[in-house]
Amino acid sequence: MSRKLTNIPTNMVMGFLGAGKTTAILNLLKQKLADEKWAVLVNEFGQVGIDGAIFAASGAIVREVPGRCLCCAVGLPFQVAVNRLLTEVKPDRLLIEPTGLGHPKRVLDRLAGGYFQAVLDVRTTICLVDPRKLSDSRYTSHENFVDQIALSDWFLLLQNQHTSHPCE
Repeated sequence: MSRKLTNIPTNMVMGFLGAGKTTAILNLLKQKLADEKWAVLVNEFGQVGIDGAIFAASGAIVREVPGRCLCCAVGLPFQVAVNRLLTEVKPDRLLIEPTGLGHPKRVLDRLAGGYFQAVLDVRTTICLVDPRKLSDSRYTSHENFVDQIALSDWFLLLQNQHTSHPCE
């Protein structure tokens, strides 16, 4: 018997580049029950799918939307990636990691409306920020940064320990 795709808990983890999105998702994946299938839709902006490979190595089922940011690809490429992921995997939870350079509102609007409205249960959105960036106007006045914070349900300040050499 095929499981009907409805009310799949869905969370989006946002943040600028280097804020710790991948680490946060890996920590979330450690919390899942052994009999649950969690899927990760990751936006790979670069040529090589590094985050996707890291998530897959942790046991997650991963799909990538390569090239452009999810907000720009929120049309057909995004819909196809989400539809394939849902129908092929039938996950118990969906985690979405858009690029730190994207505008998340269009992604959230797409997830909460239309076809996905009956399938996904969009829950807590999380925005990660390196607190050292809060004094940098290049971040605090950047439209994407402001949007990510405004759209998040949880706002977490995480100082990424990997941004500097340990001897500095």
